Amino acid sequence: MFDLNQTTSSKARIFTKVVSADRLTPVKILEQMTVAALLETAYTETGKGKYSIILLKEAFTIYKKNNSYFLLNPNGKKYSLKGRKKFLDILTEFRNRAPSDDKLYDYPIPYGGAGYLGFEFFEEIEDIKFRHENDDRNLYDSAFIFGRNFLIFDHLHDTILIVSMYYSGEIEDINLENEVKAIEIDLKKISDGAYPDSLDKEKKAIVVNRSDNKEKFIEKVNYIKDEIYKGNLFQCVISRRVEVETNISPIEAYRNLRMRNPSPYMFYINFKTFQLYGASPEVMVQVKRDKVVVRPIAGTRKRGENPAEDKKLEEELRSDTKELAEHLMLADLGRNDVGKISIGGSVKVVEEMVVEKYSNVMHLVSEIQGDIDKTKYSVEDAIISTFPAGTVSGAPKIQAIKTIDFLEEIRRGPYAGLVGYFGKDNNFDSCIVIRSAIHIGSKIYLQAGAGIVYDSVPEKEYEETEHKMLALLLSLGITDSEMKDIKEGA
Repeated sequence: MFDLNQTTSSKARIFTKVVSADRLTPVKILEQMTVAALLETAYTETGKGKYSIILLKEAFTIYKKNNSYFLLNPNGKKYSLKGRKKFLDILTEFRNRAPSDDKLYDYPIPYGGAGYLGFEFFEEIEDIKFRHENDDRNLYDSAFIFGRNFLIFDHLHDTILIVSMYYSGEIEDINLENEVKAIEIDLKKISDGAYPDSLDKEKKAIVVNRSDNKEKFIEKVNYIKDEIYKGNLFQCVISRRVEVETNISPIEAYRNLRMRNPSPYMFYINFKTFQLYGASPEVMVQVKRDKVVVRPIAGTRKRGENPAEDKKLEEELRSDTKELAEHLMLADLGRNDVGKISIGGSVKVVEEMVVEKYSNVMHLVSEIQGDIDKTKYSVEDAIISTFPAGTVSGAPKIQAIKTIDFLEEIRRGPYAGLVGYFGKDNNFDSCIVIRSAIHIGSKIYLQAGAGIVYDSVPEKEYEETEHKMLALLLSLGITDSEMKDIKEGA
């Protein structure tokens, strides 16, 4: 519990210990300990990244719902944060209560929380009001979990950094050394095989609802093409949602997904009433020291059935004038977003239209970097300048978002927003919430979009959303016949 008026004198502090991890994996921890969040990375060709981040036990959660802000304690008691007007300002306020240790600078510790900003967070950036005021699934608009205890896996050295922290202004005293000792005991039990593996059971997953069938989706594509013809838009990303009824647990679904579709950004976040997980290929925005980075993805092909077909599809993607034009437009938008907060002349395209391959699709990717002007701008400004990504909204961005709000019958929520965490010295890393799922009880919600331009072929845009959701559908155990139903828009 917090003294929100800061009348107490409790100081932030941190306790850490490094232990061996040669017999432990992040997924093993996820399956056998109570975990609030897991953040992982995998390189497309070489497998796992250097670090994995596990938020074991939360200290509190900051969330926005129905235009109000709250602090939620682990015991379920919530406190209204009245008088606060901006979600990022609230995150900054509580991030400033966190401890830090210069000796731990290179470790990606989420001092300032890990969570998501929903797509409709854009209301706090621009003067726009979305017509769907509430999420039909009763989700938070945005939420960040601030951790008590963490595990930072160093895969290069096969070690785990155990971290326990205490925030300034907390009322209840916490013995951090005892917290770390208890975690170390649990890790040893798991390493020694004291906990049994979860039992396999017959998996079931049935598609029960979809926001758009093929005919309806094509109508929306044609509406956007007409708006482009009139000069109101250059590009717009329209999406559709699929609802699945399943007996598969969220942890099992995430485990399957990360095996089938390893990606630069893999995440599992447990908000208790729902779980958000995914394997995203795309950076939303990254701020490290003086650099701000975006990596727009635009241009997609399915993977081939064999190396020869794969190469043919790659060459087709590289020479597709429609895909190239769309990518260049969105790369320009990304360059403009980065340029708003960067030192003049520092913005550079360090990678241009390279092909990155994933389990079911391949993409055109560019990377844009700038030197953030820290005399004028903060990490919050970097988020505001780039959110949401043009690759999930369109161009011009505000008009594209208004068109999305007009055409889509449901609030996007986490989809097309960001998942990320705040590290030391206001470093920030985040991905776009795509190739993701929201798990609520026995329901799972999947969503994917397609970027519509002047010469888009509506049927092909519909097929693009199919390929993007394929990895998620397969991870849930969807049968061939059910996939046929989805493709036919039944």
